[in-house]
Amino acid sequence: MLDGARAALGDRAKYVAADVQELPFGDESFDVVIANHMLYHVPDRPRAFAEIRRVLAPDGAFHASTNGRGFMQELIAVVGPRWRFERHMEAFGLETGPPQLEPFFDDVTVERFANELVVTEVEPMLAYVRSSGSFRGGELDGVRAELEAALARDGAFRITTRAGLISARPKR
Repeated sequence: MLDGARAALGDRAKYVAADVQELPFGDESFDVVIANHMLYHVPDRPRAFAEIRRVLAPDGAFHASTNGRGFMQELIAVVGPRWRFERHMEAFGLETGPPQLEPFFDDVTVERFANELVVTEVEPMLAYVRSSGSFRGGELDGVRAELEAALARDGAFRITTRAGLISARPKR
């Protein structure tokens, strides 16, 4: 990610890889903090939220993109119980994130994006499932057959995304 940002922005930015639970920045040093689809991976989210609040300026803004319940429900249904992907939405999702943020932030709002994935190839879906830390392994031959049948029948496999943005301001 840093290499991609560096390629796009060059010397116009400073690049730092850091643990959100222990940010190496001074108090009130940022006007905006953005967390893109990562807070569900953080072991100690209250500690991370305290750090984010600490580094935000008093009039700053925090934006966290994440997914809501029902995210990829069509693909989850095909793969079955070996793929516990919904645990991410329960850890920090559009429904479960705001109550976690409220002790640290004011004006917590949720913006839901209405969109879907329209997939026309099986391999990218299978690769995505295999790459997920939530996949418990095993053969995906039955999944492949079901997805191929859906593509042959419908021309595409439609997947609900239910992504969105949670925004907040530091508590005063």
